[in-house]
Amino acid sequence: MESFGAMMVTHSFTFFLGLSISKGQKIPDLVTFILSCLSLLYSHLARYVSPESHRAAKAAQILDQVTVKLLDRYEVEETYPVGTWQRQAYDDFTGALIAKDKIFPCIYGTKGYKANELDFLFLDSENLDDLDIAKVAAKSIVEYHKVLQSRGRNISLVLMCPPPSPTATRTVEEYHQLFWSFLKRLRQLDPKPWPTKVPHDTSDRQWCMNFDGLEAFFAVLTPAHKQRRSRSAPNFAMVYQPRLVFDVIFKDARYRESATKTVRGLVDKYDQIPHSPDISDYAVEGTTESRQYFLLDRNEPAVCPYESLDAAAKKEPVI
Repeated sequence: MESFGAMMVTHSFTFFLGLSISKGQKIPDLVTFILSCLSLLYSHLARYVSPESHRAAKAAQILDQVTVKLLDRYEVEETYPVGTWQRQAYDDFTGALIAKDKIFPCIYGTKGYKANELDFLFLDSENLDDLDIAKVAAKSIVEYHKVLQSRGRNISLVLMCPPPSPTATRTVEEYHQLFWSFLKRLRQLDPKPWPTKVPHDTSDRQWCMNFDGLEAFFAVLTPAHKQRRSRSAPNFAMVYQPRLVFDVIFKDARYRESATKTVRGLVDKYDQIPHSPDISDYAVEGTTESRQYFLLDRNEPAVCPYESLDAAAKKEPVI
Protein backbone atom coordinates (compact mmCIF):
# COMPACT_ATOMS: atom_id res chain seq x y z
CA MET A 1 0.00 0.00 0.00
CA GLU A 2 2.94 2.32 0.67
CA SER A 3 4.33 1.75 -2.84
CA PHE A 4 0.87 2.48 -4.23
CA GLY A 5 0.76 5.72 -2.26
CA ALA A 6 4.21 6.74 -3.49
CA MET A 7 3.20 5.98 -7.05
CA MET A 8 0.05 8.08 -6.71
CA VAL A 9 1.98 11.03 -5.29
CA THR A 10 4.62 10.81 -8.06
CA HIS A 11 2.06 10.66 -10.87
CA SER A 12 0.01 13.43 -9.30
CA PHE A 13 3.09 15.63 -8.90
CA THR A 14 3.95 15.14 -12.59
CA PHE A 15 0.37 15.86 -13.63
CA PHE A 16 0.02 19.06 -11.61
CA LEU A 17 3.48 20.24 -12.68
CA GLY A 18 2.63 19.83 -16.35
CA LEU A 19 -0.77 21.43 -15.87
CA SER A 20 0.69 24.42 -14.08
CA ILE A 21 3.49 24.97 -16.61
CA SER A 22 1.00 24.76 -19.46
CA LYS A 23 -0.92 27.59 -17.80
CA GLY A 24 2.23 29.68 -17.55
CA GLN A 25 2.21 30.03 -13.76
CA LYS A 26 5.15 31.71 -12.01
CA ILE A 27 7.49 29.50 -9.95
CA PRO A 28 6.36 30.69 -6.45
CA ASP A 29 2.71 30.34 -7.39
CA LEU A 30 3.48 27.02 -9.03
CA VAL A 31 5.08 25.62 -5.88
CA THR A 32 2.21 26.80 -3.69
CA PHE A 33 -0.32 25.30 -6.07
CA ILE A 34 1.46 21.96 -6.23
CA LEU A 35 1.92 21.72 -2.44
CA SER A 36 -1.74 22.51 -1.91
CA CYS A 37 -2.82 19.80 -4.32
CA LEU A 38 -0.44 17.24 -2.86
CA SER A 39 -1.62 18.04 0.67
CA LEU A 40 -5.22 17.44 -0.36
CA LEU A 41 -4.28 14.24 -2.14
CA TYR A 42 -2.30 12.96 0.85
CA SER A 43 -5.20 13.69 3.19
CA HIS A 44 -7.57 11.57 1.13
CA LEU A 45 -4.97 8.87 0.57
CA ALA A 46 -4.14 8.62 4.29
CA ARG A 47 -7.79 8.09 5.04
CA TYR A 48 -7.90 5.23 2.55
CA VAL A 49 -4.64 3.63 3.69
CA SER A 50 -5.12 3.94 7.49
CA PRO A 51 -8.48 5.07 8.88
CA GLU A 52 -7.12 4.88 12.44
CA SER A 53 -4.12 7.09 11.63
CA HIS A 54 -6.43 9.55 9.91
CA ARG A 55 -8.75 9.58 12.94
CA ALA A 56 -5.83 10.19 15.29
CA ALA A 57 -4.52 13.04 13.14
CA LYS A 58 -7.92 14.72 13.10
CA ALA A 59 -8.25 14.24 16.87
CA ALA A 60 -4.86 15.90 17.36
CA GLN A 61 -6.06 18.85 15.29
CA ILE A 62 -9.18 19.18 17.43
CA LEU A 63 -7.22 19.08 20.69
CA ASP A 64 -4.72 21.63 19.37
CA GLN A 65 -7.57 24.13 19.49
CA VAL A 66 -8.21 23.52 23.22
CA THR A 67 -6.26 25.33 25.94
CA VAL A 68 -5.98 24.10 29.52
CA LYS A 69 -3.84 24.95 32.54
CA LEU A 70 -2.95 22.31 35.08
CA LEU A 71 -2.56 23.53 38.66
CA ASP A 72 -0.48 22.17 41.53
CA ARG A 73 -1.71 22.47 45.13
CA TYR A 74 -0.31 25.96 45.67
CA GLU A 75 -1.66 27.25 42.36
CA VAL A 76 -5.13 25.92 43.22
CA GLU A 77 -5.06 27.74 46.55
CA GLU A 78 -3.89 30.96 44.86
CA THR A 79 -6.36 30.74 41.99
CA TYR A 80 -9.58 29.75 43.78
CA PRO A 81 -10.53 31.56 46.99
CA VAL A 82 -12.50 29.95 49.80
CA GLY A 83 -16.16 29.91 48.84
CA THR A 84 -15.73 28.85 45.21
CA TRP A 85 -16.87 25.35 44.30
CA GLN A 86 -13.41 24.56 42.96
CA ARG A 87 -11.75 25.40 46.27
CA GLN A 88 -14.38 23.47 48.22
CA ALA A 89 -13.94 20.40 46.01
CA TYR A 90 -10.18 20.65 46.37
CA ASP A 91 -10.39 21.08 50.16
CA ASP A 92 -12.74 18.10 50.49
CA PHE A 93 -10.50 15.89 48.35
CA THR A 94 -7.20 16.83 49.98
CA GLY A 95 -8.76 16.91 53.44
CA ALA A 96 -9.57 13.22 53.10
CA LEU A 97 -5.97 12.51 52.09
CA ILE A 98 -4.47 14.04 55.23
CA ALA A 99 -7.23 13.41 57.81
CA LYS A 100 -5.68 12.34 61.12
CA ASP A 101 -8.69 10.50 62.51
CA LYS A 102 -8.89 8.02 59.62
CA ILE A 103 -5.89 7.07 57.44
CA PHE A 104 -6.69 7.31 53.74
CA PRO A 105 -5.90 3.94 52.13
CA CYS A 106 -3.96 5.31 49.16
CA ILE A 107 -0.85 6.27 51.10
CA TYR A 108 0.89 7.16 47.84
CA GLY A 109 -1.78 9.75 47.06
CA THR A 110 -1.19 11.26 50.49
CA LYS A 111 2.56 11.32 49.90
CA GLY A 112 2.02 12.90 46.50
CA TYR A 113 -0.14 15.66 47.94
CA LYS A 114 2.32 16.48 50.72
CA ALA A 115 5.19 16.62 48.22
CA ASN A 116 3.14 18.76 45.79
CA GLU A 117 3.25 16.05 43.13
CA LEU A 118 -0.47 16.12 42.29
CA ASP A 119 -1.93 18.18 39.46
CA PHE A 120 -5.53 19.38 39.31
CA LEU A 121 -7.97 20.39 36.59
CA PHE A 122 -11.53 21.61 37.20
CA LEU A 123 -14.18 20.85 34.59
CA ASP A 124 -17.29 22.94 33.98
CA SER A 125 -19.74 20.07 34.30
CA GLU A 126 -19.97 16.49 35.47
CA ASN A 127 -21.60 15.62 32.14
CA LEU A 128 -18.42 14.02 30.86
CA ASP A 129 -20.15 12.54 27.84
CA ASP A 130 -20.58 16.10 26.56
CA LEU A 131 -18.09 16.55 23.72
CA ASP A 132 -16.86 19.99 24.79
CA ILE A 133 -16.26 18.83 28.37
CA ALA A 134 -14.52 15.70 27.11
CA LYS A 135 -12.23 17.79 24.88
CA VAL A 136 -11.00 19.77 27.88
CA ALA A 137 -10.41 16.60 29.91
CA ALA A 138 -8.64 14.93 26.99
CA LYS A 139 -6.38 17.95 26.43
CA SER A 140 -5.52 18.03 30.13
CA ILE A 141 -4.21 14.45 29.90
CA VAL A 142 -2.16 15.32 26.81
CA GLU A 143 -0.63 18.28 28.65
CA TYR A 144 -0.05 16.15 31.74
CA HIS A 145 1.94 13.63 29.72
CA LYS A 146 4.33 16.43 28.74
CA VAL A 147 5.27 17.20 32.35
CA LEU A 148 4.77 13.99 34.32
CA GLN A 149 8.43 12.95 34.12
CA SER A 150 9.38 16.09 36.05
CA ARG A 151 6.58 15.97 38.62
CA GLY A 152 8.00 13.43 41.04
CA ARG A 153 7.34 9.87 42.13
CA ASN A 154 3.80 9.75 43.60
CA ILE A 155 2.08 11.61 40.80
CA SER A 156 -1.56 11.84 39.69
CA LEU A 157 -3.78 14.11 37.64
CA VAL A 158 -7.04 14.82 39.48
CA LEU A 159 -10.02 15.82 37.30
CA MET A 160 -12.77 17.40 39.39
CA CYS A 161 -16.36 18.29 38.49
CA PRO A 162 -18.80 20.80 40.01
CA PRO A 163 -21.12 19.56 42.76
CA PRO A 164 -24.17 17.69 41.45
CA SER A 165 -27.45 19.49 41.13
CA PRO A 166 -29.81 18.74 44.04
CA THR A 167 -32.57 18.09 41.50
CA ALA A 168 -30.50 15.79 39.28
CA THR A 169 -28.60 13.45 41.56
CA ARG A 170 -27.16 10.30 40.03
CA THR A 171 -26.90 6.76 41.38
CA VAL A 172 -23.61 4.86 41.51
CA GLU A 173 -24.71 2.88 38.46
CA GLU A 174 -25.49 6.08 36.54
CA TYR A 175 -22.05 7.46 37.36
CA HIS A 176 -20.58 4.16 36.18
CA GLN A 177 -22.29 4.56 32.81
CA LEU A 178 -21.22 8.22 32.64
CA PHE A 179 -17.59 7.32 33.31
CA TRP A 180 -17.54 4.80 30.48
CA SER A 181 -19.22 7.29 28.18
CA PHE A 182 -16.28 9.55 28.97
CA LEU A 183 -13.75 6.84 28.12
CA LYS A 184 -15.60 6.36 24.84
CA ARG A 185 -15.12 10.09 24.19
CA LEU A 186 -11.43 9.74 25.01
CA ARG A 187 -11.18 6.97 22.45
CA GLN A 188 -12.77 9.27 19.86
CA LEU A 189 -10.39 12.10 20.77
CA ASP A 190 -7.21 10.04 21.11
CA PRO A 191 -4.40 11.77 19.16
CA LYS A 192 -2.50 8.48 18.87
CA PRO A 193 -3.55 5.16 17.29
CA TRP A 194 -4.50 2.33 19.64
CA PRO A 195 -1.39 0.19 20.29
CA THR A 196 -1.37 -3.14 18.49
CA LYS A 197 -0.19 -5.04 21.60
CA VAL A 198 -3.31 -4.15 23.62
CA PRO A 199 -6.55 -6.03 22.84
CA HIS A 200 -9.77 -4.17 22.11
CA ASP A 201 -11.96 -6.54 24.14
CA THR A 202 -12.55 -4.79 27.49
CA SER A 203 -13.07 -8.12 29.24
CA ASP A 204 -9.61 -9.35 28.23
CA ARG A 205 -7.15 -9.55 31.13
CA GLN A 206 -4.54 -7.69 29.05
CA TRP A 207 -6.88 -4.84 28.17
CA CYS A 208 -6.29 -1.43 29.72
CA MET A 209 -7.25 2.07 28.71
CA ASN A 210 -4.80 3.76 26.38
CA PHE A 211 -4.68 7.44 25.53
CA ASP A 212 -2.06 9.56 23.81
CA GLY A 213 0.20 6.52 23.51
CA LEU A 214 0.28 5.63 27.20
CA GLU A 215 -1.46 2.88 29.16
CA ALA A 216 -3.71 4.45 31.76
CA PHE A 217 -5.30 3.76 35.12
CA PHE A 218 -8.29 5.59 36.60
CA ALA A 219 -9.72 5.64 40.12
CA VAL A 220 -13.20 7.18 40.16
CA LEU A 221 -14.90 8.86 43.12
CA THR A 222 -18.57 9.88 43.21
CA PRO A 223 -21.04 11.56 45.58
CA ALA A 224 -23.25 8.46 45.33
CA HIS A 225 -20.79 6.12 47.04
CA LYS A 226 -21.67 5.67 50.72
CA GLN A 227 -20.23 2.36 51.92
CA ARG A 228 -17.03 2.41 49.89
CA ARG A 229 -15.70 5.62 51.42
CA SER A 230 -12.37 5.33 49.61
CA ARG A 231 -14.31 5.94 46.37
CA SER A 232 -16.59 8.63 47.79
CA ALA A 233 -16.33 12.42 47.38
CA PRO A 234 -18.82 15.30 47.37
CA ASN A 235 -17.82 15.97 43.74
CA PHE A 236 -17.51 13.53 40.86
CA ALA A 237 -13.75 13.10 40.38
CA MET A 238 -11.32 10.95 38.45
CA VAL A 239 -7.74 10.31 39.50
CA TYR A 240 -5.67 9.57 36.41
CA GLN A 241 -2.27 7.85 36.35
CA PRO A 242 -0.24 6.41 33.49
CA ARG A 243 0.56 2.76 34.26
CA LEU A 244 4.28 3.51 34.11
CA VAL A 245 3.88 5.18 37.53
CA PHE A 246 3.19 1.78 39.09
CA ASP A 247 6.18 0.27 37.32
CA VAL A 248 8.39 2.86 39.02
CA ILE A 249 6.88 2.60 42.51
CA PHE A 250 6.44 -1.18 42.54
CA LYS A 251 9.44 -2.34 40.52
CA ASP A 252 10.53 -4.56 43.41
CA ALA A 253 8.20 -7.57 43.60
CA ARG A 254 8.56 -8.03 47.36
CA TYR A 255 7.88 -4.37 48.02
CA ARG A 256 4.86 -4.50 45.73
CA GLU A 257 3.41 -7.45 47.65
CA SER A 258 3.98 -5.75 51.01
CA ALA A 259 2.54 -2.43 49.82
CA THR A 260 -0.53 -4.11 48.35
CA LYS A 261 -1.19 -5.91 51.62
CA THR A 262 -0.85 -2.66 53.56
CA VAL A 263 -3.19 -0.71 51.30
CA ARG A 264 -5.85 -3.44 51.33
CA GLY A 265 -5.69 -3.57 55.12
CA LEU A 266 -6.24 0.19 55.28
CA VAL A 267 -9.15 -0.09 52.81
CA ASP A 268 -10.85 -2.64 55.06
CA LYS A 269 -10.58 -0.24 57.99
CA TYR A 270 -11.61 2.82 55.98
CA ASP A 271 -14.60 1.44 54.08
CA GLN A 272 -17.79 0.00 55.49
CA ILE A 273 -17.44 -3.06 53.24
CA PRO A 274 -14.40 -5.28 52.56
CA HIS A 275 -12.03 -4.35 49.76
CA SER A 276 -13.24 -5.21 46.28
CA PRO A 277 -12.22 -8.67 44.98
CA ASP A 278 -11.84 -7.08 41.54
CA ILE A 279 -8.74 -5.13 42.58
CA SER A 280 -5.69 -7.03 41.37
CA ASP A 281 -2.39 -6.67 39.57
CA TYR A 282 -2.56 -6.01 35.86
CA ALA A 283 -3.14 -8.98 33.52
CA VAL A 284 -3.60 -11.60 36.25
CA GLU A 285 -5.69 -14.52 35.03
CA GLY A 286 -9.39 -13.99 35.76
CA THR A 287 -9.12 -10.21 36.12
CA THR A 288 -9.59 -7.19 33.90
CA GLU A 289 -8.71 -3.54 34.33
CA SER A 290 -12.18 -2.59 33.10
CA ARG A 291 -13.67 -3.68 36.45
CA GLN A 292 -11.06 -1.86 38.55
CA TYR A 293 -11.37 1.76 37.43
CA PHE A 294 -14.88 2.20 38.78
CA LEU A 295 -15.92 0.15 41.81
CA LEU A 296 -19.55 -0.18 42.77
CA ASP A 297 -20.77 0.56 46.29
CA ARG A 298 -21.10 -3.17 46.91
CA ASN A 299 -18.83 -6.10 46.17
CA GLU A 300 -20.24 -6.98 42.79
CA PRO A 301 -18.38 -6.62 39.48
CA ALA A 302 -18.87 -3.30 37.69
CA VAL A 303 -19.19 -4.74 34.20
CA CYS A 304 -18.06 -2.45 31.39
CA PRO A 305 -21.04 -1.52 29.18
CA TYR A 306 -18.89 -1.78 26.04
CA GLU A 307 -17.33 -4.95 24.69
CA SER A 308 -15.05 -2.69 22.67
CA LEU A 309 -14.50 1.05 23.07
CA ASP A 310 -13.57 1.26 19.41
CA ALA A 311 -16.86 -0.26 18.28
CA ALA A 312 -18.79 2.04 20.61
CA ALA A 313 -16.82 5.10 19.49
CA LYS A 314 -17.41 4.38 15.81
CA LYS A 315 -21.19 4.25 16.25
CA GLU A 316 -21.28 8.01 16.79
CA PRO A 317 -18.10 9.47 15.27
CA VAL A 318 -17.24 13.02 16.24
CA ILE A 319 -14.40 13.48 13.74
